[in-house]
Amino acid sequence: MKNKIGIISLVLWVLTVGLFAIFFVKGTTTVSSDQRRAILLSPSEKDLVLGEMRTMLTAVNGVLGALSENDMKKAALAASSAGMAMAVDTSPILMAKLPLDFKELGMGTHKAFDDISAAIGKGATLPEILKSMHQITNRCVACHQVNRLSSAELSFDKRQNQFALNVEKNYEWKNYQK
Repeated sequence: MKNKIGIISLVLWVLTVGLFAIFFVKGTTTVSSDQRRAILLSPSEKDLVLGEMRTMLTAVNGVLGALSENDMKKAALAASSAGMAMAVDTSPILMAKLPLDFKELGMGTHKAFDDISAAIGKGATLPEILKSMHQITNRCVACHQVNRLSSAELSFDKRQNQFALNVEKNYEWKNYQK
């Protein structure tokens, strides 16, 4: 009897870990109207990720502006503003919803900003810094070509007496034209 309970417990544990692993790798996604991968997040999670992306874009702008003024100290500071330190407070629930390759690309980009800041501090040349900045913007382009963020909320449908996932509509531009 104890052996059966042990085997059942082990099987349930393996299934739970397996499902979590699949969820961790795949995230919560669907295909959007433009055939990119739509990552389904709550509105506040979507706002958080978009805010992080804006911070990265602001850092790119800051580095390039500082380089145009030949101000390496300011460029290093701008780069470090989008480094790993800004990613520390990310919610574990949000991280679980993001696909693995999205997480790897994002964390790699934060690290690349830290690397640029360190390289500037060690006297990197302008062409070296620009090459690194180009690699960062390549990451941004690659991510935006494949992914889009969509809001999704779980609500209770009283008519059907069940929970439903409400995903924002991805309207085409023609829907706004009159």
